[in-house]
Formats: sequence, C-alpha cells, structure tokens
Amino acid sequence: MRGERKGMWKLLKVLCVFAALVSCRNDRIDDRIPFKNSKKEMNIERTSFAKLPGWKSDDQAAALASFKKSCDKIASEGEFVASNQLVISSSFIGEACRDAPKNATSAQARAFFEKWFEPYLVSNIEGKADGLVTGYYEAEVEGSHTKTARHTVPIYGRPDDLSDNSKYKSRREIETRGLEGAAPVLFWAKSASEVHVLHIQGSGRVKTPDGQLHRIGFGGANGHAFKGIGGILKENNVDVGGTYSMVNVKKWLDAHPEAARKFMQQNDRFIFFRRVEGDGPVGALGVALTPMRSIAVDNDFIPLGMPLFLTTTGPDGENINKLVVAQDIGSAIKGAVRVDLFYGFGQAAFDKAGRMSSQGRYYILLPKDGKSFAAKR
Repeated sequence: MRGERKGMWKLLKVLCVFAALVSCRNDRIDDRIPFKNSKKEMNIERTSFAKLPGWKSDDQAAALASFKKSCDKIASEGEFVASNQLVISSSFIGEACRDAPKNATSAQARAFFEKWFEPYLVSNIEGKADGLVTGYYEAEVEGSHTKTARHTVPIYGRPDDLSDNSKYKSRREIETRGLEGAAPVLFWAKSASEVHVLHIQGSGRVKTPDGQLHRIGFGGANGHAFKGIGGILKENNVDVGGTYSMVNVKKWLDAHPEAARKFMQQNDRFIFFRRVEGDGPVGALGVALTPMRSIAVDNDFIPLGMPLFLTTTGPDGENINKLVVAQDIGSAIKGAVRVDLFYGFGQAAFDKAGRMSSQGRYYILLPKDGKSFAAKR
C-alpha cells in the first residue's frame, strides 16, 4: 500500500509540474514544482539581445552547431531539463531544435535564437552578476599499454567497488597502495604531473609509442573534495616563477617531481576514466564538446544543454563575447556565476586555458513564450 501511495504521489507531482509549466505565463513557480531543495540561491533578470555586448558580431552559426548536439540528449532525458533553480520543458527545446536551420549562416542562426529565446542575466542571491571565468582543455598524456621502465604511473578505469553515493579511498591511499585487482589500468603514463592535470581536466588523450591517440573520458570519482594544485602551492609559499596559473604550476611540477608528488596528494579527489570512441572529448551532458562554444557550469544552478551568452576578457586581454552551450560540469565549478570555458586540444589550447582567469558574466537564454520554464522564487 505504501508503495502504491508513493507511486501516486510521484505521478501527482509530475502532473502538477506539467500544469504549472503549461499554464503560467511568467517566470515564477509555485510550491508544486519539485525542486531538489527549497532555497532560492540565484537571481535571473530578463533583458534583450540588443543589450548584449557583441551579440551581433558573434558567429552564432558555430554556437547553433554546438546547441544541436544537445537537442537529442535533452529530448531523451524526459519531460523536463532541470537544475535546483530552473526547470525547462524538454518539448519546447525539441520544438525549437526542429525549427533550427541547416547549414545556417551566422545571421540565420542569430535569427533562430532571437525567435525562440530571451536572455536573462544570471546573478547570485546577493545580486552579484560578475564571477570567475576560467578555461580548460583536453589534455594529452604520453602513455603505454603496458608498464615499462619509462611508463610507471597508472591511469585507472572505474573500480568495481566504487559507489557514487559514498566516499572511496583518498588520492594518497590510491597512489601509495595502488588498486591492484580493484580497478583496471587503462594506460601507464610517463609523468605523474601530466596525470594530475588529466584528473583536473576530466578527459584527454593518451599518446602511445606507436603514435596512436586514444581518447579517455570521465568514468567516476572517489567522492572527496577537490583542492586545486595552484592553491596548494600558494598556501605552502612555493615560488612557481610568477602567478599560480596552470602554465606556471605545470612547469614547476615537471621540474620538481619528488616534491610535486607530496603536494599533489593534498588534493584528495581522484578521477577514474573510461575509453571513449568517436568525437570528443565528451562532457557531462554526454555530447562532444566544441572548442570555445562549450562551457562547464554548476548544474545545481544551470540545466545542461541550455545556451548562454558569455562576456568576459581572455588571458591576453582580448574581449570574449560568445554564445556558448552548457555541456559540462567540473569539481571546481561551484556557484551561480562560476563557469569554465572549453578551449580545445593541444599545446595552444593549454597555453590559453591554463592562463584564463577573468571576471565575467553570462546570460542564460530561456524560452521566449514565458510559459515553458519555471524559476525558483
């Protein structure tokens, strides 16, 4: 009887959500929306495309191509795409996607987004709209299929006894004692610092001695909190030869491998990987990321798959005003106004992403009809 009542209650809640979304013509919600918590933690303020800096000069065709990758994934996720703060109708996204032009010019893509969406400035609960914008990239690691005198650092697959709902062994325990018999070793790497960067990025490619590149993606985590290696070195007053950017930090780690291991183990979070076939890297949404058009967000605030307009400054002082798509998450990406821009693959991407640390703001594009989404009051 209890199970039947629970089932009826779940059905009632789903029906109430649907009724709220299809009947209300504003961005407010009522208590029937089953958000994961009852606390409002961000604000959104409607604005217009005309007020977005650089909107008309951006290449929205590139953003539309990235957005289309999200369409099928959103449709397969159920009736709604949601965060703790926003709920969007999947049917609206599906309808918009079916209307998206093929082989669109930038002007056609811009017209598409203006037809279906309206921009809303995102701020935290105190009303602050400016937050930290960093960059990430797809790392490359030199590795081998077998352990050799040169390749001694394991890149682990997901352990059989790993649970997503509880903490696993810490980084120090794993690196000290190993995981023999508990987790497969996908590859053996040459550099512990390269593997640590791979863990921070969450995905990458392994280049084996035969010249082949093998893509790997996020396969799980040990459930411990992330602590950035740059912050660890700064706390310990380690001179990395400049700012604590990933570029400078990586150079220091490579030059001091023994000391580096001690500091890297202060980051308890450990990532496990899986082999990835086809295009990539694949973000948390499950689609291949697009350089300079995919972004990592805090999924407690922003539903994955939604288009966002980002305005910030790049590592060399260049203006960045781009339409991007929320297709990934990151252990260090926490908060309503905290995002991470994907720069792509290779040394040039690492040089940019490793130095990217700027203040910026972003606007989420929400259904223009005013009734296909709900925001927490």
